[in-house]
Parts: sequence; structure tokens; C-alpha cells
Amino acid sequence: MKRYRVFVTTWIVFALTMFPMAVVAENGEQNTESDVVTLDDIVVSPTRTPTSLDNVSASSSIVPEEQIRSSVATDLGHLLESTNLLDILDYGPGGISRASIRGSSSDQVLVLVDGERLNDALSSGVDLDNISIANVERIEIVRGGHSAMYGADAVGGIINIITKQPVGARARVWSTLGAYDSVAWGMEASKRIKMVSGLVSFSRASSESDFPFENKYGKELIRENADFTKQSVSGKLNFDISDSAILRLYGDYYDSDKGDPGPIGQFTPDANKQNETIDLRANFEQRLGKGILYKFSGYKRDTTLKYVNPQGPYPVDDTHEADAVGAKFQVHLLGNTSMPLIGGISLRNEDIASTALGDHERETYSGYIQQEYGRDFGGNALHLSRIALFPALRWDHYSDFEAGVSPKLGFLASFGESRIATVKANIGDSYRAPSLNDLYWPADAYAVGNPDLKPERARNVDAGLYLHLSGPSALPQLSLIRCNISYFRNSFSDRIQWTPGGAGKWSPQNLSEALSTGLEAEMRIHMFSDLVNLGANYTFLKAEDMLGRQLVYRPKHALGYSLRVGTGKLWGQIQGLYRSKRYYTVQNTKWIEPFMRYDFQLGIERSLWNNTNAGLIFEVKNILDKEYQHTADYPLPGRELSIKLSIGMEER
Repeated sequence: MKRYRVFVTTWIVFALTMFPMAVVAENGEQNTESDVVTLDDIVVSPTRTPTSLDNVSASSSIVPEEQIRSSVATDLGHLLESTNLLDILDYGPGGISRASIRGSSSDQVLVLVDGERLNDALSSGVDLDNISIANVERIEIVRGGHSAMYGADAVGGIINIITKQPVGARARVWSTLGAYDSVAWGMEASKRIKMVSGLVSFSRASSESDFPFENKYGKELIRENADFTKQSVSGKLNFDISDSAILRLYGDYYDSDKGDPGPIGQFTPDANKQNETIDLRANFEQRLGKGILYKFSGYKRDTTLKYVNPQGPYPVDDTHEADAVGAKFQVHLLGNTSMPLIGGISLRNEDIASTALGDHERETYSGYIQQEYGRDFGGNALHLSRIALFPALRWDHYSDFEAGVSPKLGFLASFGESRIATVKANIGDSYRAPSLNDLYWPADAYAVGNPDLKPERARNVDAGLYLHLSGPSALPQLSLIRCNISYFRNSFSDRIQWTPGGAGKWSPQNLSEALSTGLEAEMRIHMFSDLVNLGANYTFLKAEDMLGRQLVYRPKHALGYSLRVGTGKLWGQIQGLYRSKRYYTVQNTKWIEPFMRYDFQLGIERSLWNNTNAGLIFEVKNILDKEYQHTADYPLPGRELSIKLSIGMEER
């Protein structure tokens, strides 16, 4: 019964928070900048509340709904890989897909869905290939350490997936056909009846992934055991209890069955992995007058991974179950002041049952606070118009290792009447929690865990200049210009590394340090009433260990761009992605060659009858059929052709 303590507490607190809702029904109005910007310009992650990109100190980017719907990708990894907003380590079909931000490891990137963490205690990292984008409205990429607001694992940055909300009466079905017997399809429907609105979606994707590739000796082979099938179901109910209170209920189910082909030269033709996830959440939000907004949420997430590999001298047949349950309470003090305050507490319990690791439990208790100290000057031209400080502090207590306090300070200075130029800077500490694999791996012939590990620590510093011109401020032929350039410096200490120890057994130790410095530049231009859209981003990264060696799989240069021409009815787009040389040995003696890949898309949308429309997207990925790899000895497909058809209906 111990594993349900947090879950029971969750619903007791929820019942108590429902009481004031019955007596407070005033619809307070908040006059904030986010009320007058488009949805694509709103970011939630840095402050835990919707805020304009121009009013947060964090370096952030948005993948909007239009970009998601224009893609034929079905999972988060393949979608983000084409944006160059972060670095993706893709092991190809059947393999995993993980993210790196500013030289971090994939375990140091926190992945959220509507603000709830997906990283679990078992292995820390998140496989982006297991996240369907069928029900995703937009994606936020927040760079830099954010442990002051989110605790463990937010060292390199945050990926926050914002799911769709039920709006009116609408329905949509879609289907995609692609190379190597790839088939995907899905549907979604939304409806509102008085005070209740709901949304349900379903998606399924499968592929044989039997593409040709060349081995190390130049011989052409066919990739085997890279087939997969995955499906997801999502549901959401919103209850407008009063003008100032809303209750949201979420339910998600995901399962996949994938082959695991292994690297070139070490094929595992019979290896298989199965994933299953059940996710339940409840959020209650209420505004008390004009000055207080509070939120309560409870969640339960159960994941199961089964891996089987009957080959080799030591066959594997393992099952890992990770069950997480928790609750959060947050208060946002608004009022008419320029110094809003956000504070909250959270508790989380994780139970791990693993045939390899054994049974373990981790409890976490946390509290955080962030204050905004701001002043508006009403400047014009390029005079100072706003200055703000964002101090934040978080305390975390873990049941199985030492954590402590994570501070952060953000700075923002805006210039011009419409804040066309903004200077942003941040400094803070962050950390990654040791995984249960690191702490408690049972002693076998090859390895043993280390229960005395400390968290990995990092000091994050960045500063940048951001320009934003829109509407009357822009040139006549331009409707939007958003660009920025920023410098970052992340110093990592107590990095956990598995090293050989006594009797030849490998064990994790807090041994190494690393330093990541670099420059990031991003530009987005909309011209001629959005007829022409140009986006580009570039990252220079110098990520080195204590001996001055570039960290494995961290490219020094990464470039991405997209050019989209047309309207919503007919458009064409070309995308480019470049990665420089990437070392895959610690000694920097072996590397993956640079590559440049080009993708092309053509989209058409037409009205059919009444309120029904149809869309068609044709995509050619890797137009020049270049051979390339993200991870050594894991080949990726060459040229791929896909076509996506969708039909939607909306009540007006």
C-alpha cells in the first residue's frame, strides 16, 4: 500500500481545493502581454504560466501547430530532427531517438507533456521515438538549466509538449503512405456540450523499414529486424465549473512492438522490445478575483518495457516497470503589480520493478518560488522600455540521494515602444539525478551499481540579443521578423561515468568534468502577408572534457533552414539540415563524416462541401539520397517518399 500514499494524498488535496470553487465565481480579468500575442509566441515552460516569448529571460523556441501538421512525421524524434532546434541522436528505425541541448547528454534534457515530466527514475532519458505527435498542438524548446523551476534533469534544457484542447465541434482523419511499407493513420474528434468539452484521438504507425545500406566494406545489405508497430489513444475532458474555474481530465495510452536490429557487424536479428504506457492526469485551475490564480494537478503514469534477445552467450529476457504517481500545487499572485510571484510544492513517488534491477522506490518532495521584479518606462524609439529580474529558487528532497537547493537569476531589458529589441541573460545551477540503474545495478560478472553517487551538477550562463519586428514596426513588405543571437557557457561537474574497477567490474563514479560553450543564432522572417516564410538557425558548440577532447556525438557546427512559399491552400517548402564531424570515441580518434540533407514538401488544401476540407502533403526526404548517420554503425534510410491525406470537418 505504500506505493499509493502519494496518489491518495493527491485526491484528498484535490477534494479540499474544490470547496472554495463553490463560493468564488468572479471572472477576474488579467491584463497581460500574452493576451495580445499570437499563440505561436507564447511559451509556458520558463515561468510555468503562459507568457510572451518577449517577456521571459530564457532562450526559447516554438514548433507551432502549422509546422506539425505540415510534417509527415508520426513521432517527436523525427519531427524535431528536421528543425535543428536541438541535436537528435537517432539510432534508426527500431532504435531509440534522444535529444541533446547545448552539449548536454540526453539524460540531462527534461521532457514534459503539458508540464508533467516523462523522465523516470529508472534510466533518466526519454526515447522521443515513443512519443506520438498526433495530439500535439505545439512544442516548446527551452535552452539552459531550469532545475530552479523543474528540479532534476533540466540541465541542458526542456522539451515541453503542449497537447490539443477540445474546441467546438470538429473531426479529422488522416493517413500516410511511405517508403519501405510505412503506413500511418489516425483520427481525432472534438465536441462541446454546454459546460463540458471533450477530445479523443487515435493514431497507428507501422513500417517494415527494410531499406538498403552499405556495410563497412562497401557491400550493399538490407536492414533487417527494424520493423515496428506503434499506436496511441488520447482522451481529454474539460469541465467549465464556473466563469473562473475549470477542471481538466486527461488519459493517454501508448504501446509499441519493435525489432532491435543492432549496429552494423553486430546484428541482433531476433531481438525485440515492447513498450506500454498508461498516463492519467487531472488538473484544476481557478482564479480568485483579479489577483490570485491557483492550480492543482494529480497524475499517475505506468510504463513497461520488455526486452528479449535470445542470441549470444548471455540471452536476455527482461521486464522493467516504472510507476510514478504525484501531485502539485501552484499559486500565481497577479494583481495589478509589476512583480508577479509564482510558487508551488510537489510530491512524487516512483516504484521500479525490474527483473534485472530488482524492486526500488524513490520519493521526492519539492518546493519552488519565482518572483518577477519589473518596471515599465514607456520608452519610444530605442529607449529603454522595460527592465526585469527573475530570481528563482527550488528545494528538492530525495529519499535515496542528496540533492538540495537550485538557484537561478534571469535578467531582461527591452527597448522601443513595442519592445523591438531585448537583452536577456541568465545564470543558475542545475543537476541530474542518478538513475536507479546507476545506483542499484545488481552485481553480476560485468558490472555493479554505486549507491553513494552524487547528482551531476552544472552552472549555466547565457546572454543574448533578441529582435522582434511586427505589424507597423516592420518594413511594408514584412509582416514579422524575429531573430536572436546568444552566447552560452555550461560547466558540468561530478559527471557520472561507468569505469572498470575491482575484478574487472564496471561501476559508475562521479569522476569527470566538462565545459560546453558556444553561440546560437535563430531567425524567422514572414514576408508579403505570410506568402514567403524563411527560417534558419545555427549553433556553434565547443563541448570538451577535462583533457580538451570534444564530447562524443556533439557536432561543432549545426545548421538548419526552411523556405516556405505559398498560402494555406497551396504551399511548397524546402528544408536543409547540416551536421559537422562528430567523434564517437572518447579519444577523438574516430568520427562520423559531416552530412547535408535536403527535404522537400508540397501541400494542397481544398474545401469539399459545407464545412469539410481536404489536405494533401507530398514529401521527399533526403532528396539527394545521401548516406548518413546520426550514431555510428546505425544506418538511416536514403531517399524516402511519403504522401499524407487528411479530411477535416468543423462546425461553424
